[in-house]
Amino acid sequence: MKTEITGIALFISVSAGVLANETPRKGFPRWGQSVRGAAAHEFEADLDKGGALAVDRYFLDAGLSRLWRFDRMISLSAGFGQDDYRFSGLAVEPWGRIDNYRVGLFARWALEESKWTLFAGPSIRTSVENGADLDDGLTAAFFGGASYKFSDRLTIGPGLGVVGQLEDTPRYFPVVLVNWDITERLSLGTGGGLAATGGPGLTLSYAFSDHWNAGLTGRYESKRFRLNDEGLAPSGVGEQEYVPIIGSLTYILYPGSFFSLIFGYNMSGNLMIDDANGDTVYKSDQENGLSIGLNTSYRF
Repeated sequence: MKTEITGIALFISVSAGVLANETPRKGFPRWGQSVRGAAAHEFEADLDKGGALAVDRYFLDAGLSRLWRFDRMISLSAGFGQDDYRFSGLAVEPWGRIDNYRVGLFARWALEESKWTLFAGPSIRTSVENGADLDDGLTAAFFGGASYKFSDRLTIGPGLGVVGQLEDTPRYFPVVLVNWDITERLSLGTGGGLAATGGPGLTLSYAFSDHWNAGLTGRYESKRFRLNDEGLAPSGVGEQEYVPIIGSLTYILYPGSFFSLIFGYNMSGNLMIDDANGDTVYKSDQENGLSIGLNTSYRF
C-alpha cells in the first residue's frame, strides 16, 4: 500500500517553527496564539473508469506556543477539516465526506554558541469517512532533525520522518529542509501549508513589497482514510494521490498573519480502495484538473 500524506509531522514542525523567527510587534512575546483557516475547491475531473470527481476541502487550526527566545519554543496545535468528495456518473460512489482531526506538538531548540538548531514534532491524526468510528482511522507520526545556519541567507537542515499507515507498516523517509534567500525579494524554501497547500513542498516565492508576495509550490500528496460500513468496501481504506502545483498571491498584515488566494493544477491523480482484507477492489486514474482556494492565518 502507498502511504498517507508523508509530511504530517513536517507540516507541524515547519508551520509551528515559523513563529520562532518572527519579529514581535510589541516587545518579546512569551506566549503566542494562532488561528488558521482554509477552503479550496477542486473542479470536476474525469475518471478513467467512468464518472467524474469534484472536491471541496475545508480546514480550521488553532495553536498555542511558549517562547523562551526567538529560536527556542514549544508549540501545541489542533485542527479539524473536511474533504467533501462528490462523484458523478457512477452507480456506486467510492466514498463521500471525509472528516480529519489532528493534534501535534512541536519543539525547536537552538544550541548555545552554535549555528545548529534541533527540532522534533510528534503528531496524532484520524481520517475517516462520515459514519465511521474516529479511532478506526487513527495514525501517528514523528519528525525530527536539525538545521544549520550557513549564512544570514542560507539554512539547510536534514531530518527523518516516521509516518504510520492504515493497515500497513510505518514508512520512514528522509527530508531536507531549505530556507534560501536567493536575493532581497526571491526565496526558495521547504514549508508546510493548509488545505489546498496542505503538506510539504518546495516553494519559490517573490516579494513585491513588505505586504505582497507571490509563490509557486510543487509537492506530492497522498490521503488515506477509513471507510464506513457501507459502499464498495465496508470498513476498508480509501486513498487519493495526486501532484498539485500551487500558485498563490498573498497579502501579509504582519509576520504570521496573512490572506492568500490560491490557484492549483492537480496532476497524476488516482483513487484506490482496499477492502477489510487488504484486497484492492477499486482503482481509477483521475484526469488533470484545476483548483482554487483561500488560506488565511492570524497570530496574536
